[in-house]
Amino acid sequence: MSSSASSKSLGKKYKHGPNKKTKVAKVFPKHVNTPAGTDDARVNFFFKSARGLEQGELNQLLQASWEVSPLDTLKLVFQLRDCRGGKGERTLFQQSLVWMNGVSPSTVEKNFKHVPEFGSWKDVVQLIGTTVEPLALESITTQLKKDVESLSKDQEKAKISLAAKWAPTEGHSDPTSSKACKKIALLLSANKSTAKKDYRKNYLVPLRKHLDVVERKMSANQWNEISYSKVPSRCMKLQRKAFERHEPSLFAEYIESLKKGETKVNAKQLFPHEIVKEYLKGIAKDDILEEQWKVLEQEVRKLGSLKDALVLSDVSGSMSGTPMEVSIALGILISSVVAPPFKDLVITFHETPTFHKVTGDSLRDKVSNLAAAPWGGSTNFNRAFEMILEKAKQNKLPQEDMPKKLFVISDMAFDTADGKYSKKSNHDAMIDQYKDAGYVPPQLIYWNVNGNSQCGVTDSSKTEGVGLISGFSPSILKAVIETGESSSITPKDLMEAAINDKRYADLVV
Repeated sequence: MSSSASSKSLGKKYKHGPNKKTKVAKVFPKHVNTPAGTDDARVNFFFKSARGLEQGELNQLLQASWEVSPLDTLKLVFQLRDCRGGKGERTLFQQSLVWMNGVSPSTVEKNFKHVPEFGSWKDVVQLIGTTVEPLALESITTQLKKDVESLSKDQEKAKISLAAKWAPTEGHSDPTSSKACKKIALLLSANKSTAKKDYRKNYLVPLRKHLDVVERKMSANQWNEISYSKVPSRCMKLQRKAFERHEPSLFAEYIESLKKGETKVNAKQLFPHEIVKEYLKGIAKDDILEEQWKVLEQEVRKLGSLKDALVLSDVSGSMSGTPMEVSIALGILISSVVAPPFKDLVITFHETPTFHKVTGDSLRDKVSNLAAAPWGGSTNFNRAFEMILEKAKQNKLPQEDMPKKLFVISDMAFDTADGKYSKKSNHDAMIDQYKDAGYVPPQLIYWNVNGNSQCGVTDSSKTEGVGLISGFSPSILKAVIETGESSSITPKDLMEAAINDKRYADLVV
């Protein structure tokens, strides 16, 4: 089959973006013995705070967690936003910060300086118009003044923030942005009649020029002056077609240099599923996407070693849309950095779980390869473990050769266990399945990829051999790796490992 034909086939069968209906049947499960959450509100907040979570439920999770520990909740909120070492969720973070301002304004005030550190100055700008507007305005105007002062002292080597890049621009089509622009301008200028002009002339223009902001060159029609290797990952994702259209030969040269390893592409701020999603649409092999994926793989490898680990990717009907894309992307990514003999091995589980060896010379090949596995239907979670144990017994595998850590990437909407395990939760049934087969149960890391899910895993935060994580970012793997392979790990242990990182040491209540 030709590459183009293969692309069309893949796109036709598996095109299921967040606003598209999946092509597979949807059969939703009965969650008779599924616990709603654990006995620790902080663990529940950590596990359920994923994209898709409704604000009302988010507020309830925050309130319950705050009552247990304000400091831990504060750390969880910033870990939620942390785009380098946490979940990288902007909207949920901003909603959480506004909620926190309602219960403890002093806590938000003391920690607001960390907002651009864990997120970006875009967060600060987007918080203008909320209850934390005074803090946001003070933060960005103070920083812009500092940056202009630094620039005036050293035009060539001044180190300035990215505040000017994200500061709102006059004439923006978004009325919210226009209002924010006016408020900032008035605070920076003593003359109301010339405030917007002064803001643009004295702050935005010189600071953005020094920052070499891509959008500035685009607006000035200076396309040939753009250095593609310095373009941020999200900007490349949004503006790539414009680069190709305005400077096709220069961009083609950049692609060739990229393929030869002579230049680089940025990708650290992208989620894995954002790359995989493009291939699920059915496009042909893309060099930018391929190189960005390599960057993500390198970043995950830097987090530490994953030994004796196996990935289970939920591809059932309830996962339709973004959760499915995340499950596939994380399945490919994690399995690619796992040490042999489980490297590149993924179990796709739904009505009929399947062992799948992910093969291919490119990411596109790997996505196509995994997409060939059956998708849809209900989620027969315990059948996946039956399959693992059946293969183990068939091959007479000793305990030391069994996977010690299983990553379960899912929305947790599992079918109820059946047969002699029907009165147990899915997790307890799994424990019995292993014991009945004569094996020691592995450490299970349940990875929730749907904040809208109402399902839990265990009712105890101290259940041994269990870790509960959530979100779309592979950065959370750092906490998983640091807790090791001990079968005594608990959901509380993993949550504490994530927020006790030294990154969050300066947060105070």
